[in-house]
Amino acid sequence: MGLVSRARGNRGPHLARRVALGATVTVLGAAAVFATSASHSSVNQGRRHDVPVAIEAGSVCTSLTDRRYEVSCGTTAFGDIRYNCTAGQRVRCPRTAAVTLRNVGRIPMAVIVVSGVREGDRRFAPPTALAPGSTVTLRPRPEGGYFFDILVRSVKPGHGVVKVLAVR
Repeated sequence: MGLVSRARGNRGPHLARRVALGATVTVLGAAAVFATSASHSSVNQGRRHDVPVAIEAGSVCTSLTDRRYEVSCGTTAFGDIRYNCTAGQRVRCPRTAAVTLRNVGRIPMAVIVVSGVREGDRRFAPPTALAPGSTVTLRPRPEGGYFFDILVRSVKPGHGVVKVLAVR
């Protein structure tokens, strides 16, 4: 009798540890699945809500204060630069032929056009200087390519700001 009760006495704490370990693993597993599904949901994969779907007049892009780094205005502020959907149409928009920018800040900026003849072909134009208050019209490569992005960089320390005046 003593042997049986002793065996059961030893199984109790061991069984309790197994149950606690199993519950912990289950909770951690569920948390990992939840975190993974939340970060991969269709709501979070879209663009930021303050970035327009397509480039439009009035959009503003700000550079970093560190002049060693460029900012992608297509990703952070302007939206899709490839197509000119400013007429309200969202299907079969024509390719963007030109974008007119004005430096509305106090810091001189360098503006770089990224274009190419097809997806995956990214070519960087030489930087265009844009003094405060100045306006520039940017175009994709002459061989009839796509506008993929517009990069901005401050020439002096401080935040530079460009504003889209027109899209053609």
